[in-house]
Amino acid sequence: MEIGFKSTFLQEILTNISTGDVQVEMSDPTRAGLLLPADSGDDSEDMLMLLMPMMINA
Repeated sequence: MEIGFKSTFLQEILTNISTGDVQVEMSDPTRAGLLLPADSGDDSEDMLMLLMPMMINA
């Protein structure tokens, strides 16, 4: 699978996730990627970020 994300949006998401490890889930190049903190130390806060892919010129 080949998928691309706009770097400024990806950087914004990564700076707002408090953990150093991030889990990325992708199912299809045309669907949004899910970015989740790999280890959330705070159980009172759930975080889920969505990022839509960009078209890659082949």
